[in-house]
Amino acid sequence: MKIDAYSSIYLIQVLTGKEDIYRKHVINLTKGDIDYQLVIPKRTMTLRRRGRFIPTIKPIFPSYVFLICDELHPDSRMMLRRTPGFIRFIKDRDGKLVPLSDNDRELLMRLTASGENTRRSLVTFDKNNRVVALSGPLKDCEGTIIKVDRRKRRARVRFLLHDKNFVIDFEYEELTRPPGSTSR
Repeated sequence: MKIDAYSSIYLIQVLTGKEDIYRKHVINLTKGDIDYQLVIPKRTMTLRRRGRFIPTIKPIFPSYVFLICDELHPDSRMMLRRTPGFIRFIKDRDGKLVPLSDNDRELLMRLTASGENTRRSLVTFDKNNRVVALSGPLKDCEGTIIKVDRRKRRARVRFLLHDKNFVIDFEYEELTRPPGSTSR
């Protein structure tokens, strides 16, 4: 997926948990002949249910779909609105439909760099017990991490996307230091 190739990214709100169904409806209605992409960034989480660990894939931004296009035609906009599951286009404070800012675009490109499903981040902890992300979605997010659960191996991150705060949990894998290392 090449987000750089397109000039505009819009944000669509759909029914929560129905993001993939909405995308399938759009593809079926257009018979696959579309000049835009609908992207749903996802993360892999391991949930514990009845003593078993179950890997699940969840959207990073629940109930939001990113519309990536060069130009949003009125016909396409109307078709997207009439598709089952659509709630609204996310607009700016003045009520105008505007594409995502450069910071939001950079965030989306970083989260989807390895594809629509993000991998676990590889992290280590410095001598002050702060997270240092080496790779994955937590890389370059050190300032926005608000909580770390070392038992569950999750980091809670606050993102600002289109003037909305999102608090998202990401799983990580800790890079263990070799025995005898004194940097901790």
